[in-house]
Amino acid sequence: MAARWRPFWCSRAEICVVLITYQPKLRERLCFYPVESVSHKHLAPLHWPPELPKALLPGASLYFSEKSNAVLDFHGSVQDPDLVIFMAGNQYRVFPDLLLTFREWVRRQPGYRSVKVDRIFYATTPPGRLIDAMQSGQLVLGNFRFDVQPDKLWPEVFMTEARQQLRLLNAHYIEGWSVFARNKGTVLLVRAGNPKNIHGVSDLLRDDVRVAISSPTREPASFESYSNTLRAQGGAQFPDLLLKKPSTISPAIVHHRENPQFIYDGKADVAPMYYHFGDYLKTRLPRDFDYVSLPAEGNFRDELAISTIRNAQHKAAAAAWVEFIRSDAAATVDRVYSARL
Repeated sequence: MAARWRPFWCSRAEICVVLITYQPKLRERLCFYPVESVSHKHLAPLHWPPELPKALLPGASLYFSEKSNAVLDFHGSVQDPDLVIFMAGNQYRVFPDLLLTFREWVRRQPGYRSVKVDRIFYATTPPGRLIDAMQSGQLVLGNFRFDVQPDKLWPEVFMTEARQQLRLLNAHYIEGWSVFARNKGTVLLVRAGNPKNIHGVSDLLRDDVRVAISSPTREPASFESYSNTLRAQGGAQFPDLLLKKPSTISPAIVHHRENPQFIYDGKADVAPMYYHFGDYLKTRLPRDFDYVSLPAEGNFRDELAISTIRNAQHKAAAAAWVEFIRSDAAATVDRVYSARL
């Protein structure tokens, strides 16, 4: 009798076919790999470099499993912190070095020498999510939650752009904010070696190029920033045309983690990202990433602002951090990320 074919999914990222015949001992399995799997067989999450605000205790128990128990954008301990900083997620790359310099800076300042800054907690999610947590009183990570309330975990300082600072002001969390830096614009993050030969904004509309970009509804601030550059260098309708491409994808929550993962997994070829992301990923993960620079003209640069929460519990630590961020010591550490104003 004729053999028949039955497709099924294997445990890996390939499509397999079993040839079932009526001879009991004859069973062949043929595997056909999708094109992306052949060229880039990454199946695990990216191995992000550590971003700890302080060294762990010797023998600290590590609980981590790929794709199920990984928390990247919450740093430090929520138990009795000396300072809590909420911020726009795109600042994560520089913070471990900033915190080391901050503690050294505090020890040299007569007015702050006695201020405790050993236990610092900071969050680098999209800032709107953090404000949502402040308003609801809770933030949930899977089955774990922590209370975001003045007598529990509560930010002393908020670092983000004007859109979210205005939201904080309207909610009466702050009395005002000040701009202290401007980032270095947008680049195009690509796979190492730039296999799709991408050179500029116009390549994003090519049929063979799959783009990952921030969601206009879930991450409106970064989408607006990238769209300003795309309009200036590609035309007024460029962001709309890009979103209408069937192959364009957007992250569910946080583009500064998910877009690199899309490229790493072979689900996207390119992503508009801030320069400091491209530089960080190329420097720290050179086997996986590179970036394409865009012309300076029409390359929109976001301003970054800082504010102090009105009912901050650790006001001296907050004041020290705000003064430090404006210092030459912080600017030296932060020079790759931004230009100080």
